[in-house]
Amino acid sequence: MSKVIHPSNQDHPLLKWTEDRDLFLQELLRHEGRGDYMHDTVCKSCHSGAPQFRCRDCFGTELCCHSCIVASHANNPAHRIQEWTGIYFVPVSLKKLGLRVQLGHPAGEYCLLPQKAFNDDFTLIHTNGIHEIGLDYCGCETAERHVKQLLRTAWFPATSTDPRTAATFTVLEQYHLLSFESKASGYEFYHSLAHLTDNTGL
Repeated sequence: MSKVIHPSNQDHPLLKWTEDRDLFLQELLRHEGRGDYMHDTVCKSCHSGAPQFRCRDCFGTELCCHSCIVASHANNPAHRIQEWTGIYFVPVSLKKLGLRVQLGHPAGEYCLLPQKAFNDDFTLIHTNGIHEIGLDYCGCETAERHVKQLLRTAWFPATSTDPRTAATFTVLEQYHLLSFESKASGYEFYHSLAHLTDNTGL
């Protein structure tokens, strides 16, 4: 008589996971609120401002004040920021928080003659969504053309005349590979990024 072998949790990992599903759900819901920082009243970075901002793309879930969240994203203008309203988090752009991206100079340096993007209206398409950017071109006497400044930042402008939209080289490479593997159209890819930015459908 052959021996009956009963499947173990190792053979069916989902059976093991069902034992922890409530834990997973609780932790997912926890990320909708302030988590470990629900009782914090002072920013841990500067010890002065109110901690009400967090970044969805940085490692960790620490809350920062307005000044610290802007300062820490000087080199990451395409990160997604959320602001605590007192009840829930809402998305807010780094541009609205006051971050300006300076082209034509090393990171952290500012131009003496900055030139804002056309109508101060610039959109950047990245792998994590579509972003409003407060963009300043270099206006120095030795400054390169605006298009060249964008390309040297690894941003591909949508037009060569007063560009108001650009896509990062990274997102273009991502679509290039995805189009070969999944045959997704440019339209479908763009709208997936739009839904990633705002999935309310409004």
